Amino acid sequence: MTITNNRIGLYLHVPFCRRKCRYCGFLSFECCDESVLTEYARALCMEIRTRYEEWPYRVVDSIFIGGGTPSLMPAEDMAAVLDTIRDCFMVSDDCEITIESNPATLDERKLNTYLESGINRISIGVQSFDNHILKMLGRVHDKNEAARAITTARRAGFDNINVDLMFGIPAQTMKMWKDSFRQCLFLEPEHISLYSLQIEENTPFYDMIYKDDIIKPVDEDTDRSMYHEALMMLSGRGYNLYEISNASKPGRECRHNLKYWSYEEYLGLGLGASSFIGGYRFRNTSKMKEYLKYIRAGMPPVKPEDVENYTKRDEMGIYVFTGLRKREGFDINEFESIFGVDFFKVYEPSLLDEFRGCLEVNGSVMRLTERGIDISNRIMAAFV
Repeated sequence: MTITNNRIGLYLHVPFCRRKCRYCGFLSFECCDESVLTEYARALCMEIRTRYEEWPYRVVDSIFIGGGTPSLMPAEDMAAVLDTIRDCFMVSDDCEITIESNPATLDERKLNTYLESGINRISIGVQSFDNHILKMLGRVHDKNEAARAITTARRAGFDNINVDLMFGIPAQTMKMWKDSFRQCLFLEPEHISLYSLQIEENTPFYDMIYKDDIIKPVDEDTDRSMYHEALMMLSGRGYNLYEISNASKPGRECRHNLKYWSYEEYLGLGLGASSFIGGYRFRNTSKMKEYLKYIRAGMPPVKPEDVENYTKRDEMGIYVFTGLRKREGFDINEFESIFGVDFFKVYEPSLLDEFRGCLEVNGSVMRLTERGIDISNRIMAAFV
């Protein structure tokens, strides 16, 4: 495999939330103790210095701070983390720096500090503009706080705002979904992420559905109808659906997430963060005590069993799987350049017949059609 691009993205994981949502299967914990958050910020700074020694000549052109709820961390601590990145790494002048946030944790002072520290893109986890649905999800904000957070971010000076919205939620009607999406469009964010709720094991939602039979999952037809209704509402509003679950105004595509879908390199920092760099995939330990122990010893917080030994064939599957998420698809010629093998010697040409009308090739580009998006998981699985 040959990756010649010297640019990388940095992902920073902040695994703390004011309250964990009922659907959340991410690595996160409930914690509002600022001293704990400050200690974690210091650990991130130490890890940044350690990691820089391994990858000193890469240019960072995207930084994504995710969680958890990164906006729970004191803004001054977040600024110190970003200063450490700049002290160590070569950061491009046009670097996209994103922070995920919960509406209930944002205020004008914090937003101003973010801007002063170089954060130029904010992702606001709204999920819904319906209070009944927000309560069901276990969110700590209401619809008014959500709208206020977006307008406050705009007033502070953010000109690149993403809003996360979720559909396919138990008890969510089509009217609720359309009303939420309409409210989002009214606020005119530069980017909209629209996610279908996935029921994860070891979450309260999983137990409520599959063990206690308290709520019913949304059927697949309704889920798909909600998705296509959103696409219809986007039409003519200046947004481009550039990835299955993401739409943006021109030039506002999320640069960092495009790295994941375009087989580009990224370095993960923080508890449980994953990396793909230097031809290797690995992830940091997900145990806080172990993480802090490694960091304080000046060592990368990666155990031998956390280095993922994928085969070349596995990597080919990852390339195709992620590439098909993009509406533009992927270039077969690029596949052959990276892996040094003819695409149709690895994958049967008959797959094009099997998924006729759902998967198409135009020149050297393979992509899903709009029909194909509805069965994307099945199509992608055929290549893995």
